[in-house]
Amino acid sequence: MTTLSGVKAYIGKTGINFHRPKEGVTMSNAAEIMRLEEEFWQSMVDLEPEKAGRLLAEHAANVFSLGIHHFSPAEYVKMAQEGPAKLTSFTFSNEKVFFPLPDVAVATYEVVQAFEMNGQKQKMACFDTTTWIRRDGKWQAAVHTETPRQ
Repeated sequence: MTTLSGVKAYIGKTGINFHRPKEGVTMSNAAEIMRLEEEFWQSMVDLEPEKAGRLLAEHAANVFSLGIHHFSPAEYVKMAQEGPAKLTSFTFSNEKVFFPLPDVAVATYEVVQAFEMNGQKQKMACFDTTTWIRRDGKWQAAVHTETPRQ
């Protein structure tokens, strides 16, 4: 970390971020955000939607090819338990995380996911983003987008 006229510059794998952090708040790093992202996805593989729900903001949204869906953590858990698809594996690549503000992180990555839908095994490659917000020291996923690779 370098300080220039009261502005802290954080240098990491994703480049340099310049911010005036809140008193007592340390800047997270890209690895922490991607660890949370992987934890969320792994909870889907492990059929533990409650774990994923604990990583969501009070009001979250998902934007994908079928539309825009807004939900609470409880609504997400119910949707995950009742949905026809089951994620069986995933692999991230080209991960990048940046911090437009000290308490906001944007993760971008490519994902190849395998899943079963109505008894049929399928695979899909997508470009994904997740916006994470930090409230009371805890990172929460607020918005996720998924665009299928053409």
